[in-house]
Amino acid sequence: MNDETLRFYDEQAKGYSEIRARPIQIYTDRLEREAMMPLVAEARDILDLGCGEGRLTRWIAATKRQQGGAFAVHGADFSPEMIVHAEAQNGDLPATYGVGDAMALPFPDNSFDLIVSCTAPNNFPSLDGALDEIRRVLRPGGIFCATIINGEETARFARYLYYSPYYLAQLAKRLVGGASGYHRVLFSRDELASLLRGRFDVMELTGMRVIPDFIPEFPLNIWPPLFPVMNGLVRATEGLDRRLSRHPRAGRHARFHLVIARALK
Repeated sequence: MNDETLRFYDEQAKGYSEIRARPIQIYTDRLEREAMMPLVAEARDILDLGCGEGRLTRWIAATKRQQGGAFAVHGADFSPEMIVHAEAQNGDLPATYGVGDAMALPFPDNSFDLIVSCTAPNNFPSLDGALDEIRRVLRPGGIFCATIINGEETARFARYLYYSPYYLAQLAKRLVGGASGYHRVLFSRDELASLLRGRFDVMELTGMRVIPDFIPEFPLNIWPPLFPVMNGLVRATEGLDRRLSRHPRAGRHARFHLVIARALK
């Protein structure tokens, strides 16, 4: 992972929990957890790859503890600062954390039944190489479940409009300070299908989150006094949003791809 990307996420760690408390992020967390719940219930050894400050890792650990039985939950992230925050917020939950590079995972072959990764794959230096590592540490038949930012998202044009002051400020900063080395790659559905082919048996490849990204996130999802308005809009459109996300055509242009795939070994 390049230094600029690492610096970005180390800085983000300080306020990442506040960002995840915004209405659209809460809705996204709920969609992710619904998709993962049956997978988590069936798995014993689970890795949250790109765990950030550990929000999903904590939910998995709490879910498994409530379920009972033997299990192990681990969160890995390339940002040391994120791991510090994850450990600080973990409390007595049965989860462990450590710095980990998706390109060279610090685990033996066949270590996990389930690997989850929410938007982190867009920051991997090479998703192609990371998928080899993910398959390596999954047991035969193990599951990879991820949300991956879509390179063909239609709502990005709306975002360019309502976030135009932010993008102009970022452009000015780059012109003054030089090009940013921040690494994030977006993928179309066809590109993802091609990368997974031969490594994984794809069980599900659908869209996630369509309508909320057409709603002006700035300021409705940024300014806390307006959160009730955004929450109301998300609730009012949720049924349609779910149908569009799974539609064969509309879902290809959602904010995220939802990937559920079984390792081929």
